[in-house]
Amino acid sequence: MKRFEKVVYGALAAIAASTTACIDDLAGDDLATLTLEAALQEGSTPAAADAQASSSGDGSGGGFIDACQLPDMTRVTFNPTGSFDATDEGVSATLNLPFTFTLRNTAQTKFWITTNGQLGFGTVPGGSMFGHVTCPLPDGAFATPILLAYSVDLVGRLDGDAGVCYATIGTAPNRKVVVTWKDSFFYEAWLTSHVTFSATLNEGTNVIDVGLDRIEAPALPAFESGYATAVGIQSGNSTQTYSCFQPRTPEGTVAHLHI
Repeated sequence: MKRFEKVVYGALAAIAASTTACIDDLAGDDLATLTLEAALQEGSTPAAADAQASSSGDGSGGGFIDACQLPDMTRVTFNPTGSFDATDEGVSATLNLPFTFTLRNTAQTKFWITTNGQLGFGTVPGGSMFGHVTCPLPDGAFATPILLAYSVDLVGRLDGDAGVCYATIGTAPNRKVVVTWKDSFFYEAWLTSHVTFSATLNEGTNVIDVGLDRIEAPALPAFESGYATAVGIQSGNSTQTYSCFQPRTPEGTVAHLHI
């Protein structure tokens, strides 16, 4: 089954490659501007499609934060899903949020994480195999609220500095829970790609900041632009989609999500 899905994604990447070549000619702020303008043309509001470049690693501007470098961080232990290895199709146990996070007027106190760039809420860990998402959202396969931070088929590297980490920073009532997927790689670009990004849950505002720090796949340039990736949030029928298999999520993208 997984091999079949990989063939489908590979075909998608090949079809998109010529378009991606044009996008790759843009750089930095120009690409972020294109990302925002494309989203606005689809009818999103600036708040729903806020994009900017951020490479500081400290979360300034709501961008990427490296939780793996924060004091008192916790490295996530994943449990395998079905017959797949935990570094490939893994999901964490249920974790406690240090503050109440509200989605669609519902208070959330528990969360869980998958290797495929998903962060779910509630007491029953889940997610989707291979990071699969049906577009447009909502996807009926998700029974509980879920953040698609960078939902795609990812594999965790076994290197010492790689992995998925989470940490809490700040003081009440302005704390942040930061989750970082560090130096994973695309299943389709086994060990030849590098994917690092973070999701930050903000106390009080209930905004989630997603920051893409490194998206590198020389053998699959279409993947670098986002053709195999979904970024958004869903709770029941309430959704906010930043990108769903579209060239809107290059390295340096920042998205602010709230429902």
